[in-house]
Amino acid sequence: MNRHHYKDLRIEVLDEPTFKVGSADNIYNYTESYFGNGAKEYPTSNHGVKIFQDDVQINNCILIASGGATGIHQNSSLVDNDDLLICCCDTIFCLTLPSLKLRWKTQCDPATCFQIYKQQDDYIIHGELQITKLNKDGQIKWEFGGADIFVSTDNEEEFKLEDDGILLTDFAKVKYKIDFDGKVIWNTFKR
Repeated sequence: MNRHHYKDLRIEVLDEPTFKVGSADNIYNYTESYFGNGAKEYPTSNHGVKIFQDDVQINNCILIASGGATGIHQNSSLVDNDDLLICCCDTIFCLTLPSLKLRWKTQCDPATCFQIYKQQDDYIIHGELQITKLNKDGQIKWEFGGADIFVSTDNEEEFKLEDDGILLTDFAKVKYKIDFDGKVIWNTFKR
């Protein structure tokens, strides 16, 4: 679970792997549901959001998306001013706070969005197949793909934000450094 604090509110973002829309067997039923593309037909991951004020729940919703499965971890959600942004499968959802109304949703990777980071007035998304930069309105500014997926099985850091760019390592161990405009500064790719 991720916990965020916004003004006098506590926000909890949690994985809900057993949630089924309309099921009487759900442990918790959310008042609002938001779906990514194809998620009504092929749901993969469900992420719940609950907002508390003085330890009393005042609002909630659930995000349901399709594509590669995601969980909740340190960098899978963030609060930016009056917005809560959450990675769920292939989509980034942006909800207004504290109403939890859907402001926008953008498919940022053909498979899975792992992490989201604020970068000046924009957002950088670490996806499985690509790195994406979104503006504050959810519009894609650029996308960058490598020779292989940006996933590691040997605990090597595949994504790292630095002051002057982004360091990446793909599954084939090719290393890249791109700037914040999505341009390659250097890479170790050999033909």
